[in-house]
Order: sequence, then structure tokens, then C-alpha cells
Amino acid sequence: MKYIFLSLVLFSTISFTVSAQDTTAVTTGLPTAVTSTAAETTVPRPVVKLIKTPAALGISPKTQKRIAAIANPPINLALFAVDRRDKSQEGNSDVIMIITIDQVTKKIKMSSILRDTYVNIEGKGMDKINAAFALGGPQLAIKTINQNFDMDIQDYINVDFFGTAKMIDALGGVEINVKPEEIPYLNNYLKEISIIENIPPVNVTNPGIQVLNGRQTVAYTRIRAVGRGDYERTERQRTVLIALFNKMKGAGPALYPVFMNQILPNMETSLSGMNLFKIGGDILNSKSKTIEQARFPLDSSSKGIRVNNIWYLSADLKVTTAAIHNFIYKGISPAR
Repeated sequence: MKYIFLSLVLFSTISFTVSAQDTTAVTTGLPTAVTSTAAETTVPRPVVKLIKTPAALGISPKTQKRIAAIANPPINLALFAVDRRDKSQEGNSDVIMIITIDQVTKKIKMSSILRDTYVNIEGKGMDKINAAFALGGPQLAIKTINQNFDMDIQDYINVDFFGTAKMIDALGGVEINVKPEEIPYLNNYLKEISIIENIPPVNVTNPGIQVLNGRQTVAYTRIRAVGRGDYERTERQRTVLIALFNKMKGAGPALYPVFMNQILPNMETSLSGMNLFKIGGDILNSKSKTIEQARFPLDSSSKGIRVNNIWYLSADLKVTTAAIHNFIYKGISPAR
């Protein structure tokens, strides 16, 4: 049972991508207040129903034939983290990932898709890929990925910024090495979050390794103005998930009440409980310490353009699709 609940928590917190490096477990415990069984149980969100015909998901006959020819093909899921200020909004998906679980080796691969990538969105035309979620929810967001990159995704997991902050707090925060130049931008995003929630911010005052709470961590992952914009922001998101992943793997049964009361209510997914159990169990029983990751499109096959004075990341979709397939299906890590 331990692995079942750990697996579910893993997927509810994967709104941040991971780094490619080997890591060792972070020795941090859950807060004392949440390790005991809660008196009340929050009702979790229901499973979101998608129309799962190939046409509705944008899975082409060519892709179906290619996947059918693979013995034990990898499982591909879409992961979104949506920028929304209240539950009535769909919002743009500021994090877009393909999570891959190899059914043979049990290895995990995470493929980040940069949110400004210029793609065709059915019914809309050319736009940033992150707009698909706001325009048509998870159904259109998945369809857009499948159609533009010849993928076979059928399920998704989504969280928003505020739900993510609550989940990180439930796990006792995360240890991050904050750079001096990141502090003012982190605190600026933290102020924005605090105004929306009407809660005074707890600013980060010093650089270096420290435990950030949920709101601080979300603010950290939103920084764009330091380094290479969205490219480096995804690296911050990866750093966060590595620490969370290691903490959860070592949490044990203490995670059960935390999961039931503070994790599950803050996520949405199209996966049934049984599928979550199976996928999560495969991941957490994996002996591999390395979570392989890549970011697409590659620098060599993309460039910034302006259309009607709006900045987009224009990519060679044929080259990008080939690079994604090489990474997911052939184990070939792309060069930048």
C-alpha cells in the first residue's frame, strides 16, 4: 500500500519538470502536523472524462500503426500546470510535459515542451501551444500535442499554481539553492500570489540552500527574467521536482493521510485509480535513480519570431517530432 499512495502523490506533484542528473535522497521529513491521521477526509476530485477515440485525441492512423508495431510500448501521459487565478478558468498551461514510463525497463522520461512553441491548434489556427488548454481544456491540449508531434497520449494530469503550493506545503517544503540574482524576481512573483490569496508574503531574504514553502517554491519556478528566460525556468522546475521526488520516496506510510487530505484534492486527472496505482507502482519500484529528461524544441531547430507584434518560438516541427521520438522510443538523448 505504501507504493500505491506514494505513486499517486508523485504524479500530483509533477507539475514541475526534473533535471537529468543522478540524485541521492533528500533527508527531510514531513511536517509533524500532517503525519498523523487526519480527523476528516477531503473528498477528492472526480476523474475527468475525456473522449478517447483516436480522432478526438488527435492520434493519427500512422501513429496508431507505429505504436502497434512496438512490443510493450511506453506509456505516455500529458502533464500540465495551468496558470489560473480561480477554478472557473481553464487558463494557459505554463508547464507542458510528456511523461514516459518504459514498461520494460521502468525508466522514467520527461519531455518538456516550451510553452511559446508556435503550433497549429485545431479550430484556432497557429498560436502558442500553451493556449490550447485555455481554448479547449485538456481534450484540446492533448490533441494539440498529438497532432503536432505524432504522439499517442490518451491521459493527463493537471494542477494549478495554488494547488501546487498546497501540495508542497503538505510535504514540508522543498530545499532549493537560491541564487542572489533570483531573489528580487522570486519575491515579486510571491507578492502577486499573496495579493490574489490575500495572505501576507514571507519573502526570501538570503541566497543559498534553504527550504522554501509552497508559495515561495511556485514563485521560484515562475522566474523568467534571470538567465535564458523560459529555457532556464524549466531548469528551476526540474530542480524542484527532483527534491520532491526524493522526499516522497522516503516518506513511507506517513504520507497516507497527507495524500488523502492535502494532495489528491488539489489535482485533476483523467486516469482511473487502478491506472494510477499501476503506473505509480512501476515508477517507484524502479531501481533506476536517474530520471531522463529533455527539452523541446531544440535550440538548433527553433528561433524566436514576431507575428502581429507577439513573440513566438517557431520550430521545425518535423525535426522536433523526430527528436522527441528518438528520445522517447529509441533512448537517444538530443543535443541542444
